[in-house]
Amino acid sequence: MIKPDAVQDGHSGSIIKMIEEAGFRIVALKKTKLTPERAGEFYAVHKERPFYNDLCQYMSSGAIVPMIL
Repeated sequence: MIKPDAVQDGHSGSIIKMIEEAGFRIVALKKTKLTPERAGEFYAVHKERPFYNDLCQYMSSGAIVPMIL
């Protein structure tokens, strides 16, 4: 998953290139934005950790690019 700050800074293309050059095959990818609720569901395993709220806020702060490799 390409995180919001990397997407915002325009690094998605170079990150995808590095992934492919490392020998991975990208089966699917999609630029999307998580809602805070969806981020909370995705990161539920961390719910009891002190960083959980910050993580959910960060991951819903902008576009992301999740991938299936």
